[in-house]
Amino acid sequence: MLLDRPTDCLSIRRFPERNKVPDFSTFSSLLRITAKYEMPTIRSQMLEAVRDAYPETFGGLSPSKSLGERVFGGRNPHPNEVLNLFIQQGLTSALPMAYYMAARMGPSSLIGSHLPRNVTLSTEILQSAIKGLMALHRVEWNETHRLIFGPKGSHPCSTLDCPSRTPASTAALEAYQKAFDHIVGSSQSGTKVLGVPEFYEDCGSDRRCVGPGICSSCVERWESGHAELRKKVWAMLPSAFGLVSSNVV
Repeated sequence: MLLDRPTDCLSIRRFPERNKVPDFSTFSSLLRITAKYEMPTIRSQMLEAVRDAYPETFGGLSPSKSLGERVFGGRNPHPNEVLNLFIQQGLTSALPMAYYMAARMGPSSLIGSHLPRNVTLSTEILQSAIKGLMALHRVEWNETHRLIFGPKGSHPCSTLDCPSRTPASTAALEAYQKAFDHIVGSSQSGTKVLGVPEFYEDCGSDRRCVGPGICSSCVERWESGHAELRKKVWAMLPSAFGLVSSNVV
């Protein structure tokens, strides 16, 4: 058995360098080495380096962080590559986010003859990814429709000329449709439900709004509602993708 020690085969005290993750090819090779030769200290350091990019809790989904495959140095690996590695290495706490990052790009990114061999998913993994994507789609579209087109409840319009005061008007429907499309994206195949949509845009007269004059109260209601939607989706990720554990092995 190879033990961690200052003079191990990597000849380093700490790997990877703090706040710096190597390219994915290097990372995956070294992660397999740490498992094969039982190097728990270095393995722990490597997993710590990517933990923020594949968080275990909803609080880890900070927009300022490099989430998913963007954490690796060099070119961004295909999310399927990362998912395959994490499953093979038993990194179960990272799997909900890894599955989401792969599924969010849609079926064409999960399967197809155009995909190189190293990003191909097994039948079992592919089935889990597609099933999870379909579940996320249903929640994303249904909840977003309810949020945008549903009743305002205790969030009255803050300006008299807000189109949503007359929700059946052409102006209101155009603004609502724009907000809906902004949340779910132009593509109906992928998903970005865990992303944080930016609703505001400059609409003149020192105001920021969405669509033709939608007021800040309406936008705040959408922002608050989408934050709750993100929490709901995060909580359902393990069951959506058929995962039963959230502990790193």
